[in-house]
Amino acid sequence: MKDYTQAKLDDREAGLQGREVTIWHWLLGTGAVMMILGAAAILLPFVATLAIEVLLAVILVSAGVTQAVHAFKARHAKGFAFRLFGALMYGLVGVLLLTYPLHGVLTLTALLAILFMAVGAFKIALSLNLRPFPSWGWLMVSGLIAIVLGGLIWAGLPGTATWAIGLLVGIELLFSGWSMIVFGLSVRKDHEARSRQRDVTL
Repeated sequence: MKDYTQAKLDDREAGLQGREVTIWHWLLGTGAVMMILGAAAILLPFVATLAIEVLLAVILVSAGVTQAVHAFKARHAKGFAFRLFGALMYGLVGVLLLTYPLHGVLTLTALLAILFMAVGAFKIALSLNLRPFPSWGWLMVSGLIAIVLGGLIWAGLPGTATWAIGLLVGIELLFSGWSMIVFGLSVRKDHEARSRQRDVTL
C-alpha cells in the first residue's frame, strides 16, 4: 500500500513539474513575441497607430451589428428605440473610423492626450491626499509626468497623431514582454532548483 501511494505521489509530482516546464516555455515564448511586436511598433509607430485605429473601428462595427441584432430580436420589449440608437451610434463611429482613418487617428490621439492629463491630475490629487505616507512623492511625480506627456502630445497635434499611439503601445508591449520573460526565467530557475533538490534526496 505504501509503495502504491508513493507511486501516485511521484506521478503527481511529475505532472506538476511537466506543467511548470510548459508554463515557463509559454511565458518565454509569449514574452518574446510581445517584445518583437513592441519593437516593431516603436520602429513603425504610424503603422501601429493606424492598425490600432482600424482594429478599434472593426470592434465598434461588430458591436453595433451585434447590438442591432439583439435589439430587433427583443423589439417588442421596452427600450427598443434606445437600444437601436446605441447600435447605430456604435456602427456609425466604426464606419467613420474605417472611412476616414487619418481623422480617426487624430481624434484618438487627442483623446489620449486628454486621458493622460486627466489621469495625471487624479494622481497628483491622490498623492496630496496620501501625504505624508511613504512614496506619496513618487505618485505625484508620476502624475506630473503624465500631465507633461499629455500636454506635449496635445501641443504637437496634428503631428503627434502619426506616432503617439503606436509608440506608447510599442513601449507597453516591450516592457510587458520583458517582464514575462523575466518571470518565465524565474519559474525555470525555481523548477531546476527543485529538480536538483529532488535528485539529491533520491
